[in-house]
Amino acid sequence: MILERKTPKNVPGVKDSGFSTPSLDRALAILQCLGGHPAGLTLSQIAVELGLPVNFVYRVTQSLLGHQYLVRDAQKRFSMGAGLLGLCQPVCDDVPLTEAALPAMRWLSDQSGEAAHLGILSGYEGIVLERVLGKAQIKFYTERGTRFPLHTSALGKVILAFLPEEERDEVLCGMKFEQFQSWTFAGREEFLQCLEKVRTDGYALDLSEHLEGLHCLGGPIFDSTGSAIASLWVTGTSQRLNEARIKELVPVVRQACSMATAALNGREVTQ
Repeated sequence: MILERKTPKNVPGVKDSGFSTPSLDRALAILQCLGGHPAGLTLSQIAVELGLPVNFVYRVTQSLLGHQYLVRDAQKRFSMGAGLLGLCQPVCDDVPLTEAALPAMRWLSDQSGEAAHLGILSGYEGIVLERVLGKAQIKFYTERGTRFPLHTSALGKVILAFLPEEERDEVLCGMKFEQFQSWTFAGREEFLQCLEKVRTDGYALDLSEHLEGLHCLGGPIFDSTGSAIASLWVTGTSQRLNEARIKELVPVVRQACSMATAALNGREVTQ
């Protein structure tokens, strides 16, 4: 008797890779789904959004929790975990970026009083790898795993400004210059002029270009070749991070980035 192989049914929201790996395709769909919801989703919300059985979603999320690829909060919402973010972070001479940068991040947060963030490029977006909360009573910070546009962010500007021209142009070709505010960069030529200034200054700003009322000041972290592979930045309200305060913090951010760069490349760190 010849047994016919059953073809898995298509599931809404799940992309078929075409390699007969339906369980893997569905597990990856769960990660992709959560990547688009930084605040997290419950078990039932994931199942409904992807059209998957709750039992399957339960088994996958439990496995991902065990590997620290997901975390679950008090409201039982799942979101991206440190284990998953660790897979995409650069490593120099066996030193992971986050491990090298954390002391500099803590110092930066202490010196500025604001939340310090570490991030990298991920495709045509930026992604937060780690953050250290500031001392201010009202804290403004971005959660790990959050993605954001490059043309509006301090991270995007400093990394692109210090990338080799060929790599920079490759990223620019895929970017969408979405207009969030009237002063947001609307096109490539205008943005390139900004990058030239950032390269000269050694730091970049986000002056409410994405979210009104939120300011950021960031600098680059370099690898051993002198290319920017990450950024450190501080985030605060436009009232706290005003023009005068930004001027005061520029050397502090530069120092923190130098400390992180030295730690990543195995050099002595000085404050």
